[in-house]
Amino acid sequence: MYQPKLRKKWNGIPIMCNSEIDAHAEEFLKDYNPSVLKNPQPVNMEEFAEFYLNLTLDYTYLTHCGLILGRMVFQDTERVPIYLPEEKCADYLYAKRGTMLIDNIVLEDWKEYRFRSTIGHECGHWVFHSDFYAYAHRRSHHEKISVPGITGCKKTDIEGGLELTGRRRLITDLDWLEHHAKYFSAAILMPKTPFINVVSDLMENTHFNEIDLAEVLSGIFQVSAISASIRLAQLGFTDYAGKKLKTMTKENLMGSGRFQALCE
Repeated sequence: MYQPKLRKKWNGIPIMCNSEIDAHAEEFLKDYNPSVLKNPQPVNMEEFAEFYLNLTLDYTYLTHCGLILGRMVFQDTERVPIYLPEEKCADYLYAKRGTMLIDNIVLEDWKEYRFRSTIGHECGHWVFHSDFYAYAHRRSHHEKISVPGITGCKKTDIEGGLELTGRRRLITDLDWLEHHAKYFSAAILMPKTPFINVVSDLMENTHFNEIDLAEVLSGIFQVSAISASIRLAQLGFTDYAGKKLKTMTKENLMGSGRFQALCE
């Protein structure tokens, strides 16, 4: 399995820009299934998590209201907070290191893209933040970690919006942890190389002139249109994020510099 070499702060948090996360994501995919980098297609996220990263996926109610969509467990624990709907009370669950917990509401709302994004987000925490969370109990009195050794990712952490892509919102260490995981999810679901290739092909095809580009991409990569629009912005296609596709040749696009990834 690919092992990324990361620069880290004293507390184990990686120091990475977006282009580095893109590169790591493609190295993971190159080792897992090279075909997804050659032919634009959905990545099998369950298979990637379970059989490539050797994680255990489990499903339960993490809260009473669907606030937390996913948790990644970095050390064996008997105190993973969950909710029991029949008893209408909170409880604790035993989970081993390497367990990914997905809230049942992600399955019940019949939105496949949310399920895939949640898996991708928690995989991002696992591959980049194991050192930080595995030893979080030693620092929990200094940092705002509600459950040491376990993530607790909200819908806004996993999905967010275009307004969350700027550096101005990344202030604390925990902000950066969620940014790493969120960006990795986008980079693994919509790898940079095939994503740019398919955008270029669509722009050369006049048949797609009046079709929303984000909608087309969402169908190709099995993500939400919002996620595809955010990815367009991340990779420099800011003129097309959420807008109608216009005719533009690949040569003009290359010359405009829109192929350069943002490195924030």
